[in-house]
Amino acid sequence: MENEDSKSKIEVSKEQTVVADNLKFMRSVVEETCSKINPGWPIMITWGLILMIGFPLLYFLKIRQLDNWLWRAQWLLVVVGFSISIYFVIKVIKRERKIGLISKLSKQIYWIFIILSANGIIWTCLDLFRDHIGGFGFLWTAICGIELSMVGILYSREWLYGGVAIFVGIIAALFIEPYAYVILGTVTGPSCIIPAIIAQRNYLRQEKENA
Repeated sequence: MENEDSKSKIEVSKEQTVVADNLKFMRSVVEETCSKINPGWPIMITWGLILMIGFPLLYFLKIRQLDNWLWRAQWLLVVVGFSISIYFVIKVIKRERKIGLISKLSKQIYWIFIILSANGIIWTCLDLFRDHIGGFGFLWTAICGIELSMVGILYSREWLYGGVAIFVGIIAALFIEPYAYVILGTVTGPSCIIPAIIAQRNYLRQEKENA
């Protein structure tokens, strides 16, 4: 009986070791895949700058009662942001195809941005959401926060921190409504830019190690 018990314990121990090794291997594969995905930092820096400058600009137009310019400015920011984003996305996709790497994770991240951005555009075009100054600042800030949070869960945690910071900024803006757009711009801009810089540094460091 003792021999059988010891044998069963040895077998269980071996199975646990195999499972642990498999998990370690899977984790290393995921980490290696993440390290090879270009974080597309110019896109997030572009949006960070647009939001950081654009929101205070919209606030200025509102307090000056320049409502005719308010919608023009909002659409200009959206068009410029998406145009630059599409340009850099095409560059990233071309680079990934050149090196023969378009991972499932990379596709998932693209679809996150496509689906959420498409929802934002539909809501905006159908005029389904208006905040207290008659714009859609809260809508797009929330979409940005969700995008960063989901990328942070799938890719790397600095994006998640950025998403959480945006949601904190939204809550603060709701309580300090007269200066909401200034708060949103101040929080959302760095929440996009700082994770983008960190992710790019990590990516370049990994490229040097792999070279």
